[in-house]
Amino acid sequence: MTSYIFRRLLLMLPVLFGVITIAFFLSRLAPGDPADAMAGQRATEEQKQMIAEKYGFDQPLYVQYGKYLANLLRGDLGLSYDSHRPVTEIIAERFPYTFKLAAAAMIVAIILGVSAGLVSALLPNSWYDRTAMVLSMLGISTPVFWLGLLLMYFVSVQLQLLPPSGYGDGSWRYLVLPAIALGTQSVALLARMTRATMLEVLREDYLRTAYAKGLAPWKVISKHAFANAVIPVITIIGVDFASYLSGSVLTEKVFSWPGLGRHVVIAISQRDYPVINGAVLFFAVIFLAINLLVDLLYAYLDPRIRYE
Repeated sequence: MTSYIFRRLLLMLPVLFGVITIAFFLSRLAPGDPADAMAGQRATEEQKQMIAEKYGFDQPLYVQYGKYLANLLRGDLGLSYDSHRPVTEIIAERFPYTFKLAAAAMIVAIILGVSAGLVSALLPNSWYDRTAMVLSMLGISTPVFWLGLLLMYFVSVQLQLLPPSGYGDGSWRYLVLPAIALGTQSVALLARMTRATMLEVLREDYLRTAYAKGLAPWKVISKHAFANAVIPVITIIGVDFASYLSGSVLTEKVFSWPGLGRHVVIAISQRDYPVINGAVLFFAVIFLAINLLVDLLYAYLDPRIRYE
């Protein structure tokens, strides 16, 4: 197992190098001059030239790329063009907000999605099963930003039950609506996947044997059936959680949530290259790390899985 983890960590290096390279050149090839964005509309050509020389925009692209890689090897993600703060400091400040939102959305998705799928599998073709599957299809088809606006209008504006947006004093009341909006699609996916895998497992012979031995139904379902059906569900949880940590931009934007994704959107509009590239690299590391953890979790949940 140790050698497998070591090999996976080594394989991450070329992936991260590709991400770094693509992110760097795509950000530089985007339309617009960063010196113009930093100088403002009333700046003179001399002022723009001074900014270009100060930040190295006047140098060839390969020279800028080489300096960027050299700084990365020293663990330096650079300074934000806008706030002049280290990018690592900005990520450390903003990421906890994104993590809090992603974790809340994932908890909502796991509790509602897995329980709904489990009950549907135990009551196939019942009114509950049909209703749950129709709702899950609606959940998958509903865009996050549209659902967020609906929640804000009905729950906050009409019923005045929860605050519509922002972080406020950090109370859970500010977290409920964005967590529901972000987690709804995962609720639907987990419900459908849990139902499908449970229905498949419930037909296995070893479950009939377990019933024949006189085991309690709840024990057969929880210990034998669900334990063997959970691996595909874990895959969806891992992928969705990683995507929430790196891609909850729309939800953060709609609900004015002060997370890293919303800050990256602002950085893109300002052509703040160090923040953009640093965030992309950080998101890539998070995604790869969670995928590795999910693979290791497979082996823990199913002893038949062994990595060499």
